Amino acid sequence: MDRLVLSDAAWERMAPLIIGRPDQKGSTGRDNRM
Repeated sequence: MDRLVLSDAAWERMAPLIIGRPDQKGSTGRDNRM
């Protein structure tokens, strides 16, 4: 696995801590996983 790609388990742990959610408009609403 590429070291720059997050696993689904790692993403589930950190997603609530990242600013911006898919339901928010504007630049904060982007998909932070990409």
